[in-house]
Amino acid sequence: MKIFAPYLLNLLEYAEYQELDSSALKDVLTNQEIDLCNPEEMINAEEYIAIFDKVIEATINDYCGLCFGCYLNLGALGLVLEISLNTSSIEQGVFILQNFLNNKFPLVSATVVQDSENYILQLDSSVEDSKLKRNLLDMVLSIIYRELKLMLPNNFTPQIRLPFIENKPYSDLLKAEVVYNSNYQIILPLDVVKIEINKNKVKEIELLLPKFIAMLNESKEDDKIFSYQIRNMTLNMCSPEIPNFDQVQKQFPYSKRTMQRKLTMEGKSFRSIVNSIKKELSNYLINEKHLKTKDVAFILGYSESSAYLHAVKSWEIKN
Repeated sequence: MKIFAPYLLNLLEYAEYQELDSSALKDVLTNQEIDLCNPEEMINAEEYIAIFDKVIEATINDYCGLCFGCYLNLGALGLVLEISLNTSSIEQGVFILQNFLNNKFPLVSATVVQDSENYILQLDSSVEDSKLKRNLLDMVLSIIYRELKLMLPNNFTPQIRLPFIENKPYSDLLKAEVVYNSNYQIILPLDVVKIEINKNKVKEIELLLPKFIAMLNESKEDDKIFSYQIRNMTLNMCSPEIPNFDQVQKQFPYSKRTMQRKLTMEGKSFRSIVNSIKKELSNYLINEKHLKTKDVAFILGYSESSAYLHAVKSWEIKN
């Protein structure tokens, strides 16, 4: 069984945020010279699992897979954009997601089950180790859930069903309704899957994705500075809405107080980092994409143009 090589690169990058040595983790690989950036390369699933297991054990986090899946959000945006170019309906989008897993990450499968009212996407894995299996399913669940949410009409949220009584970490990170079930499932009403993909949301992603990537590629030499790590984690988690402090904090092996103290030592705060991201995105949309104020306000998550303009004034005063 083979895994898309860039997915291992994503895992190694995430491991660095957990203060792990990615070069030591790569010792597991049979081919030490493999180019993990090459989309034509594949690696053995056993090697991916071995490295994933080391990351799980090192983080001492029962929800490592869930957090890692949220970190992969930027890649999810790219996948949604790719799907939108190849299909129009939600149902066809689900079919592409299934093929995507089969061809690039066959450790997890997605099966469609229907009842009289619901269209159910059920996830499973052939991995026998229960901890590994849970973390793999958590990772894929978080990615697919967000992809479906982006494809669906605004303000429509799919339901998640999980085989755990304790589901607060899922509802907190994914901002989803989570209920108990014997399997990993994402639930959509039957009448929703036939509708067209949310083209407005896809347009937002098409506008912002190149800028997100460009911002992540800036100043690589600063990647050891904590505030820069927070900035990059925040960018990676954009969907395209910017995550809050609690969501970002769960991605690091630090308490909220420790994170705030480390940022203060660098003369930064989470709010100042988010505002700098919003300001850069705002300038990009207005100056390079020539959008109207109301459109920029909507894309950046402001309910009204007046709230956005107030934010712009505050950015200017602080600078």
